Amino acid sequence: MPRPTQARGVSSDASQLASWYASVPVVTRAIVTATVTTTIAARLRVISPFMLGLYWPLVWNKFHIWRLLTGFLIHKFNVNLFNTIVMFIMLFQYTVDLERGEFAGRTADFAWFIVFCMGAMSAVTWLTQTMCLAEGVLMAVITLWSLHRQEQIVSFYFGFKFPA
Repeated sequence: MPRPTQARGVSSDASQLASWYASVPVVTRAIVTATVTTTIAARLRVISPFMLGLYWPLVWNKFHIWRLLTGFLIHKFNVNLFNTIVMFIMLFQYTVDLERGEFAGRTADFAWFIVFCMGAMSAVTWLTQTMCLAEGVLMAVITLWSLHRQEQIVSFYFGFKFPA
């Protein structure tokens, strides 16, 4: 009996994707997966983006405690799709690099770094009323990454090169 070769290739591709996903460090996998799924759900209007942003009056008065987390998982929904995809790629690249480099074997330390940054940004948003904070988490990760790689030359858009 002949075997269906295409079905075999599909399952092989799925298992390769699953093994790659499992090889991503834990904190990176959690942050990137949550950010991508939350932002996509908001962009597709599966859930209203206004139900996800960090808005302090609703946290205090209506007990919307999920906003303390989802505000950091949603990318601004008024920007184009290209910027959102670039943000996802950068978030993945720099968090993987930090978690496998400076925080290798110290997953709790990396998670604490992210939680501390979220707490500090939450305190600032009390004054600024910023609702979507995923870019803030990305900037914190990039800042730490560049502090550890000050002499490394990086390439930016269109091949511009400069120190990290």
